Amino acid sequence: MDLQAQIEHADFPEGAQVHTFTEGPGRVFRVTDSGERGFEILLTDDAVRMYGEGPTVALVLGRLRERAGEGLPPARAPGEYERQVFVGD
Repeated sequence: MDLQAQIEHADFPEGAQVHTFTEGPGRVFRVTDSGERGFEILLTDDAVRMYGEGPTVALVLGRLRERAGEGLPPARAPGEYERQVFVGD
């Protein structure tokens, strides 16, 4: 399943937008509402190698959906959001 299909299948709350981009040794998954609130997870390449891409992406999307449903924290500065990091052991 491609990433966009996974995002659509994850059933995010209305108004939530999910974006991904490469950063350093991994990929950032970010969920925002209007841009003033958001949350992101850095999925490291080590985690993907250790656990597999499918399971790690599913876990990340689930966590982002959960945070979006709880209410996203305000941005610390424009484009700067609270972040968690998913690392390999």
